Amino acid sequence: MKAGYEMVEYHLKKIVIFSLIIIIIAGSLSLLSCRAEGGEDGLEIFEAIRGNIIQTVSTSGNVDSKYSNNYSLQTSGTVSKALEKGAAFNKGDILIELHSDRTQLLIKQAGENMKISQTSLDLAKISYQQALDSNHIAVQLAETNTRQAELASENTYKALENANSMASKSIESARIALNNSQELLEVARGSSTVTDVMLEQYEGSVESAEAAYDSAKAAGQSSKNTAEGAYEQSDMSQSTTYWSNLSSIQAAEAQIAIAAKNIEQAEIQLSLAEISYELVAIDSDNHIIYAPYDGIVLSSVYKSGEYAGPGMPAIEIASTEYIIISEVNETDIIEMTTGQKAIIGLDAYYLDELTGEIIEISPVSTNIGGVVSYKITVRPEVQDGIRLFHGMSASLDIVTSDIEDVIYIPIQSVREEDGRQYVDILLEDANIERMEVETGIFNYDFIEIRAGLSEGDMVIVSGLE
Repeated sequence: MKAGYEMVEYHLKKIVIFSLIIIIIAGSLSLLSCRAEGGEDGLEIFEAIRGNIIQTVSTSGNVDSKYSNNYSLQTSGTVSKALEKGAAFNKGDILIELHSDRTQLLIKQAGENMKISQTSLDLAKISYQQALDSNHIAVQLAETNTRQAELASENTYKALENANSMASKSIESARIALNNSQELLEVARGSSTVTDVMLEQYEGSVESAEAAYDSAKAAGQSSKNTAEGAYEQSDMSQSTTYWSNLSSIQAAEAQIAIAAKNIEQAEIQLSLAEISYELVAIDSDNHIIYAPYDGIVLSSVYKSGEYAGPGMPAIEIASTEYIIISEVNETDIIEMTTGQKAIIGLDAYYLDELTGEIIEISPVSTNIGGVVSYKITVRPEVQDGIRLFHGMSASLDIVTSDIEDVIYIPIQSVREEDGRQYVDILLEDANIERMEVETGIFNYDFIEIRAGLSEGDMVIVSGLE
């Protein structure tokens, strides 16, 4: 573990014992400083000060791409375009492409089949609407024909009733006339005043009445027969109209059912055509590999004009969104969590520092020569003037603990005896006093003092025998 520290508050008191030594130490985030003094006996003195103390873990790593992919072709063909090694690209750019004239023709054919299927569906819908219209007309005609047949039947029935009534009246009238003529003839025969000529006249009247009666009966029967025939004909016509209407409606309904089935079949054909188009489109994608992100080409196997086959690696790429990968040993990994800050140093930019944070800690270990370590991933923050490149060397100081506003002293000034910790302090009268202290966190340079010292106490760092 490498020590590092940060002090926000700078505190300095001037104490002259023999000579003054000022030590200024540069830290990761701000200027850190402390003060030591020497005495007559060669003592190194440190003034207990208040500030911030940071505990870090140091490791090294390399700049890597956040994403990387290795692509193989899914089909064969002549290469029409291929990016070369080191080429930069943007998301959506073509990385490698094969000639696909046959595929384009298949796509065009599939597209035309979709158009034909769509047209068939449109025609089927038109036929269905026509069948609906025909059915509507058939129903209206059936209703009209039925009303007309019913009206004709009613009229012929009324005509039959009228014919029967008129025939009965005519016959009755002729019968009455016959009866009257016969009565007159009987009276005339019994009268002494009626001459033979007159009697012949009465007899002629009876004969005429009889003839008129027979004629009335014959005419009535004929009229009745004619009316009955007309009624029977209208009744038959009404029945014919019913069956004709029923047949027309059923035929129209059948046409509707057929048109509906045609629509269903046309929709299936269109769906199949769309599937065929999508399958051809998927196959066309096998001829082109697009960039999924901004990046660079790490390796490229084929060049334009070469023949490429499926299955073999064709192109390897990496994103230009960079991370830093590092291995941390098992004793330090337990101190780390995602989100912890990191101070990053790059060999290529040794005068600059970057900041970042841990975004991933692998739970899977690696064991090399008996040394167990775990991979951590750090995301660096972008800084103007610094360009990252794949594979750059980097050093990392991971901040595992950061305590503010505490009293701290050099770690070597603390001694442990019988489970207790002590420091030697220089009093104002130049005497030395041993003081028990309670410590807290520490790094390789400084240690926190939680109890036993006050700010400004002069602690002996070294020099006592």
